[in-house]
Amino acid sequence: MQTPPAVDGASPPEPTPHTPAAVPQRSTRRATARRASDRRATAREHKGDIDGRILGYVKEHPQGTTGDMAKGLNADRDTIAAEVSHMVRAGELTKGPEPHTLSATERVPELPSP
Repeated sequence: MQTPPAVDGASPPEPTPHTPAAVPQRSTRRATARRASDRRATAREHKGDIDGRILGYVKEHPQGTTGDMAKGLNADRDTIAAEVSHMVRAGELTKGPEPHTLSATERVPELPSP
């Protein structure tokens, strides 16, 4: 690349070397990562027992859709749908003959054998 000719006979300005962006020190990066990890752990603790919340909702609203459940439980619809499918496969919920009909299956605790 050629430099443009100087006006008024002045020499062109000296090119400045490109300085790379400063990278945060390792301790700063680690502290930031630790705070983010702590926030994620706190969020997981506050998530609660989604299975228990779904069972309670189904007992009160046996004809509710997953969208209704998601709104009622303040949760993501896809998460609720996936969890309901898992619970049906595990036998915790049963689907009724009519569409959108779920019922909670009462489990009898097994007694330890002598």
